[in-house]
Amino acid sequence: MKQRPTLADVAKACGFSLSTVDRVLNARAPVRQATARRVFDAAAAIGYSVAEKAAPQPPETDQRRLGFLLLDPVQEFYQEFSDQLEAAIREAESPPDARFDYIRDRSPEAIAAQIRLLANDRDRLAVACYEHPLILEAIKEAENRDVRVTALLSPLSVVPTRAYIGLDNRRVGRTAAWGLTHLAPHPGKVGIFVGSHRFIGHELREMGFRSYCREHAPAIEVLEPLVNHDDPEQAYKGTRDLLQRYPDLCGIYVAGGGMEGVIQALYDAGAPPLGVVTQELTTTSRQALLDQRISLVIATPLRQLATDLIRQMCLDEAPQNSQQHTLPCMLYTPENC
Repeated sequence: MKQRPTLADVAKACGFSLSTVDRVLNARAPVRQATARRVFDAAAAIGYSVAEKAAPQPPETDQRRLGFLLLDPVQEFYQEFSDQLEAAIREAESPPDARFDYIRDRSPEAIAAQIRLLANDRDRLAVACYEHPLILEAIKEAENRDVRVTALLSPLSVVPTRAYIGLDNRRVGRTAAWGLTHLAPHPGKVGIFVGSHRFIGHELREMGFRSYCREHAPAIEVLEPLVNHDDPEQAYKGTRDLLQRYPDLCGIYVAGGGMEGVIQALYDAGAPPLGVVTQELTTTSRQALLDQRISLVIATPLRQLATDLIRQMCLDEAPQNSQQHTLPCMLYTPENC
């Protein structure tokens, strides 16, 4: 005797999650009309009996509700990224309703609270922050309510079903090491700055950097990373300390934010030429390249990132191959910045 189709069968047939199918067929919450139609069509196609109460109801809105949680907009990189996101939203085929929020208090409690607040009236979130149990718990709560969360620029845990969009950070670290080892004036010690030990993206960059040096540049000694919390003032102090403590310092890699402080310290100290690699092309890093205070900038293609992110977030259901969406990095030198 043939078994009756189940909710899981409908989910498989339409390509949506089980929770989405349950919301539609058991009339638990409004969904977009296109989503409901696809679920009902799949149910009919496999012979799933739909309860009368689950007859399609007019949705609250067909407009996607997107939420973005980004780091402090004082940083030029995030100002530019916000502008690119807004442009991509305006140019979308069906422009979504977007809400932007910014992290000014970096405590995990504050970030978790912001995620919960955004998830209250958004059905898609993109989050750029570090990993912490409290933050992950807030994300899991949102996902359990069928809010799809995308990790932005830095991965959030290794959950295979949580989408990520940004650079391949381990490859970025290896690229930084390749550039620095070719541009450093002599072998010696290299200092690394990270924003936080909990930023997985920064951790992966450091891993890639060390891996390349072990393989190709054993004469380079990579020092323990300095945490600057993406703060230029802390980065400034850390750079001056590196210059004073290590006369054989040959290079610096800024794996996260705070490069403005590193660059200012190099100007103020009148330091001899070093191999210096930073992340993201801004007004400050471009001028430092032209002045040859830094050697190489590894940048994110923000326009492509914004366009791809908006397109992915607006899909009814994320394609299976979109969970890890990495973009090629861009390299800038004094000759092409």
